[in-house]
Amino acid sequence: MLIGILHLYNMQEKGLNYFKQPFILVLAVAILFTALSFVNTNFSVTNYQTKKIDFFSEIKIQKLGVAFPLPPVVFTNSIKDSLAAIIKAKQLLAVNNFAADSAGSIIHFYRALANMKLTGKKVRVAYFGDSMIEGDLLTQDLRSSFQKGFGGRGVGFVPITSIVAGFRQTITHSFSKDWNVFHLNSDGGTSAMLGLSGYVFVPNDGSFVRYTAPKAYGNFGIIKLYYGAGNSSAIINVNKDGASSSLKLDGIATVNELVLNESGAVNAITISFSGASAVKIYGASFESGAGVYVDNYSFRGNSGLPMTKIPYSVMQGFNNKMQYDLIVLHYGLNVVGHNVKSYQWYKAGMEAMVKHFKNAFPNAGILIVSLGDKSYRGAAGWETEPDVIKVVDVQKQVAKEQGVAFWNAYENMGGYNSMKKWVEGDTVFANKDYTHLNHKGAKKMSDIFYKKLMEGYADYVKVME
Repeated sequence: MLIGILHLYNMQEKGLNYFKQPFILVLAVAILFTALSFVNTNFSVTNYQTKKIDFFSEIKIQKLGVAFPLPPVVFTNSIKDSLAAIIKAKQLLAVNNFAADSAGSIIHFYRALANMKLTGKKVRVAYFGDSMIEGDLLTQDLRSSFQKGFGGRGVGFVPITSIVAGFRQTITHSFSKDWNVFHLNSDGGTSAMLGLSGYVFVPNDGSFVRYTAPKAYGNFGIIKLYYGAGNSSAIINVNKDGASSSLKLDGIATVNELVLNESGAVNAITISFSGASAVKIYGASFESGAGVYVDNYSFRGNSGLPMTKIPYSVMQGFNNKMQYDLIVLHYGLNVVGHNVKSYQWYKAGMEAMVKHFKNAFPNAGILIVSLGDKSYRGAAGWETEPDVIKVVDVQKQVAKEQGVAFWNAYENMGGYNSMKKWVEGDTVFANKDYTHLNHKGAKKMSDIFYKKLMEGYADYVKVME
């Protein structure tokens, strides 16, 4: 009707005097049908049946056969419910900070990022986890994202030996087979010797380790070696791209730092040991310039609970050198069972672990990354292991009660049966064990994680402006 009136008005503007009479006619019809809407026009004439005239039927909603005007309150409640659902979903996927500006709060990390340009200080992340991150999986992409956004170059900390050295892409790593290796699961009283990675390495005369920079990641810049209390007879021979020099391991602290290269690009470095059979060697670090460094501390088969075996003195010794701003605890894969009645034992162990890290790193934020999805073969095929949700709930509980941050990897993967989709989709993001991510999946997860971290950082910056 409105279109017709406008059309007639347009004709009037063109000098065609057809507007007045049709307008009166249309208005009269509208009034007539409006009036008829309020009377009963439903009657029969011979074989013809009339229908009820309802001029406003198109702007009413039908409910159980009766027309009702749209109640404003229903529309308002619908909006409220939708907004609440959106907010809840956003909180579910976000990095949740369950602490104020205190020990364990991720605010420490956000503040360090914000102040980096002023202070020129490196921002350092210690990322602890199980086989989900071994070989620098996930952390290599997280590190790359941070360094693109905030600067810095280098893979950070690398142990002396590694069972996945051939798998890692971010550094080429080889070593002699005569190293004495002790770790979290070793028998005997070796726990006092353990480094931050859960490992400690003791050389024989002639033991060596060699690190080579892959072309895709550029040459090494600053190179540092970390070791325990040494002695004047402990010597290392350092060969950098064919140029050799000798240095003493005579530090007396629980954790000592020895700079092996301070300036100039190095493609490969070999470190050989002599007279150091009583010295604990922890690993080396590769870094260059101000920016963000993510150290990968992976340990296959680790639930995270044995990390309390690492002495405070060693943790604090590393922190004095590294000055960590964020501690990430990514465990759970080796905890989840099948139809376990209670995970209270795990909750108690996690609480002890978090307290251990909070005490050792009082100026760092602590972030628990939950277990991701994991499938088992049920009667209907691969489906989410029911206990995954139980373990994730415990991890979130511990984060809340201990006042640290939490990120739900399970929900961010897509929740129930997401692992099945990651394995069987057009693009394969996980392995056929329906447990571990492949390189593409690790990158996908890392990209999601980084985005959520940056959303939290953006919120922090807004508040501080």
